[in-house]
Amino acid sequence: MSRLFRNENIKIWILFAVTFLTAAISYGYLPEQIPVHFNAAGEIDNYGGRITVFLAPLIILIMILAAEFFRNADPKKSSYNKFSRQYYMIFFLVSLLMFVIQLYTIAVSFEVRIFNINVIMPAAVGLLFAIIGNSMPKFSQNYYVGIRTSWTLADEDVWLKTHRFGGRIWFVGGLLMILSAFLPNPFKMIVFFAAVAALVLIPIIYSYFVYKNKYK
Repeated sequence: MSRLFRNENIKIWILFAVTFLTAAISYGYLPEQIPVHFNAAGEIDNYGGRITVFLAPLIILIMILAAEFFRNADPKKSSYNKFSRQYYMIFFLVSLLMFVIQLYTIAVSFEVRIFNINVIMPAAVGLLFAIIGNSMPKFSQNYYVGIRTSWTLADEDVWLKTHRFGGRIWFVGGLLMILSAFLPNPFKMIVFFAAVAALVLIPIIYSYFVYKNKYK
């Protein structure tokens, strides 16, 4: 963790500060128990102490530290210089998602609810995957980020082809997740998890065939 503050991660630090200040300001006004989990229908099914409002900034801080640990621990750490902007963008997007969840939790605690969480989350997660998929072709070979199979790690050409193809799959899968947010409940879960399965399995299978075709 030689450098905790970089030009590329300054946005994440700002988001950490915003979520922490949001938690600190709202803490004194929150009820003793606030929502910590919602079921598939968007209904509250678990509560926790109001101290849990600080969970979002804590997770963001952990991600900031993890980003630097992974980058410096990776045997291919020199590769990160080639896709540093895309690497930190992933952590920023997840941090932004945590901030959205924090705001939603605070709003629900004050009995203010504009959208149901079962619409917000699939749409937000889908947007996250679509953006990452659009950036995936720029990922350089490494051991922590991207489609890391034995075949992509064994051959840089296989890595590049898999991430070009996989990026398209993630982008389309992300759009399907966004679409699923507006479907009726039974279909919402089916489409969402089918998209998740596709963006996990299809690039892995593709990397195998690209490798086998190259070394047959």
